[in-house]
Amino acid sequence: MRSPRAWTLLACVGVAALLAAPTAVYCPSGPGSCQLSLLRLGTTGDARFFAGVWEATRVALVDYHQFPSWNPFHCAGVVLYQDSQTPFPGLPFLLLFWLPTALAIKVWIFGHLVCGTLGARALVAERGANAAEQILAATLMAASGFVAQHIGGGHLSFTPFLLLPLILWSFRRALRDLRYVVLTATLFALADIQGGVYPVPLMAVVLMLDCVARLGAPDDRRGMLRALPVLGVLFVLIAGVRIVPVLLYLREHPRLVPLDDYVSLAEVFRFWTTRTHSRAVPGHPYVWPEYDAYVGVVPVALMLAGIGVALFSRKDAHGTRRERRIDVFVFLGVIWCALGNIPGPSLFALLHKLPIYASLRVPSRFLGPAAVLLGLLAVSAMIAARRWLAARATSPRLLRLALIGQAVIVAGVTLDVCLTNMRVIQQGIDPVLSRAPARGDAFFQNTGVDYGQYPTFPVRGFGTRQCYTALEWKPAPGVVDGPVPQCWLRPGDAGTVSQTAWTPNRVELAVHLPADATVIVNQNYESGWRSSAGTVGAYARAGDQFWPAGTRPPGPPGKTAIGLLAVQLPAGDHHLTLRHRPHGLLPGLFMTLAGIGLAWLVVRRAKSWTGNGRPLT
Repeated sequence: MRSPRAWTLLACVGVAALLAAPTAVYCPSGPGSCQLSLLRLGTTGDARFFAGVWEATRVALVDYHQFPSWNPFHCAGVVLYQDSQTPFPGLPFLLLFWLPTALAIKVWIFGHLVCGTLGARALVAERGANAAEQILAATLMAASGFVAQHIGGGHLSFTPFLLLPLILWSFRRALRDLRYVVLTATLFALADIQGGVYPVPLMAVVLMLDCVARLGAPDDRRGMLRALPVLGVLFVLIAGVRIVPVLLYLREHPRLVPLDDYVSLAEVFRFWTTRTHSRAVPGHPYVWPEYDAYVGVVPVALMLAGIGVALFSRKDAHGTRRERRIDVFVFLGVIWCALGNIPGPSLFALLHKLPIYASLRVPSRFLGPAAVLLGLLAVSAMIAARRWLAARATSPRLLRLALIGQAVIVAGVTLDVCLTNMRVIQQGIDPVLSRAPARGDAFFQNTGVDYGQYPTFPVRGFGTRQCYTALEWKPAPGVVDGPVPQCWLRPGDAGTVSQTAWTPNRVELAVHLPADATVIVNQNYESGWRSSAGTVGAYARAGDQFWPAGTRPPGPPGKTAIGLLAVQLPAGDHHLTLRHRPHGLLPGLFMTLAGIGLAWLVVRRAKSWTGNGRPLT
């Protein structure tokens, strides 16, 4: 492997491996405390939540051989597939769910880190970056404090942020070659399907700003007129299998959050340059992991130099000045969003009026996309300095010394960023999860168990009324704890009812009724529940009220579950089957299949075209 390109690719993978090393060998207090950690999850609430969701999905598929639609193990029952953060049916989940859950999640994380470093390399290589500059880009874009804190905190749904360098690279190519728009749309769709509820809208803002910055050039306008409609249609179609069910759920249970935070520009610089910080951040409602974006002083200085080069340099022989200025425009726009609901003009407040964006909080999360642009600007400063020196150097030896100095700087930055941020990428160690078959034959609500053990609930066969979810959802009043009968009648003397079979998505009951009655099941109702007989709906103990499917009591929507799962039945003997299925699944699936077909057609039929007279590479 003598090719410099091959060594550069290997070095980019090495950056990902260095940052992720504690996920394999965790040394909380030095070499003497090291433990193997590949099969053990972190101890944060988010790490346990996503592991629990992963386990609920795996158990539904492997042990019950059914579609993972409903999660009875959390919040007294809550949607699983329609939770926008669920990793199923993301491609990484489908490839990895047969592995132990902790190992699968860590392979998922490492794979995204590698995508981030290699995407960063491709993005700057197109600008003429040498090997050292490509490694610098990989470090800044994929190993920042933002990435490490959110991965270490357990935010599995944030890993699609690492696709942004590749998305930006493919989108900019799509303006000259329409075939690349298929890659852009597919990456966006994959990010959405695997639960990228935050990355997708924030990365879309980056592309929006990139398009605005290009409106002054006729060639770019023509490219956008071709690429943007295809991108929008392909994304919606390919991601339809997930978009349609999730949007239908959110229509019933909207999540609207307040504009409750803003930061100053001085604080943003502090977030980039602060290695360690207490968990609390005075003056802000969120904790330090939401603000940490450490890259170090040297990259920040290079970024500022890159802005200077873009704004004040003369037109260069390589024709990259305009691209640098576009980078500056996009970078400043993303930083403006990250400032949040600042006094005066606030881009985040404007975005917050739009659908989907109205459900997003913590504006400092825009510092994730900002790291990609920061890396581009820092590398552009290095490229400009190298080219300036090459044009004026009177001695090859002087140029070689400069390149050695550049390599030393890049090595120092890479080690500093990775060693600083790797401290938080594995936060604590939980016990190894059992791989035993799930025990669902005697399922019951067991809220008294420590919620820290939530990832074990799907295998152990019990649920909890506790909720740790971003959804607007609460357990219905009246859910009963303990190993008691999980179904009963109202009125209580109306007959007999017994549970004959149970799986996460299905409950089967034998019912004998001398008179009409209501069968009540000890978990939440949600509109995805269907009944083989009678009228399914929600029952509230307070007031002894029943609301058939399609109706709901007065009051603000989405604040609590409507009530307990219930069915009104006529007199007689019934073998009652209750099943949960997400709304919109089949239309969404047809959209995805149509999107794949359209993508294939675009790749086959679209012809390469060059809008600015320059080659693609």
